[in-house]
Amino acid sequence: MENTKRDMTRRTIMRAARVVYEEKGIENASFSDIAERAGVSRSTVFNYFAGTQEMLTALCGKEIADLEAAYEAGGHRGKEGIISIFETLVEDTAKFPKLVTSIIYSALVSGSEDNPLKMIEELLARNLEDDEDGIKNMLLMGAYYGLVNHYHMSNLPFEGEKMKEQMREMIDAVI
Repeated sequence: MENTKRDMTRRTIMRAARVVYEEKGIENASFSDIAERAGVSRSTVFNYFAGTQEMLTALCGKEIADLEAAYEAGGHRGKEGIISIFETLVEDTAKFPKLVTSIIYSALVSGSEDNPLKMIEELLARNLEDDEDGIKNMLLMGAYYGLVNHYHMSNLPFEGEKMKEQMREMIDAVI
């Protein structure tokens, strides 16, 4: 894919949005805040994204693309593939806990066909043996949701390495 100026500007805006949404929360962040952080005008942000929902959809899409790219690049399959998927997901969650949690909640209640959580479950399913009924997949996703919820409810700092180790322990318990 060619890195055009338009592509670079879009990525710059999305990186700025991640930071602003994390700092202020999605409900308190404005496109003016994002524009200021990205070093572009507010109208430039609107040229790329019609509103917050479109921005969140783009951020979800980017997250899933990054997750799949890390998975493919690692070349791991089976249990090692699952660990790779969750390590990438947990790392991003630790960097942007408020944003990722908001995206998860939005995805859980959206019911849309291109639901990013459904895409993650499909990626996991490719690596699970003997899971025709989807129980292992549900347990793994539930373990991830529980991990994130535990850190929020306990007001714990989102420490990526510690969270990845805890997620590995839960994966070991399921598989």
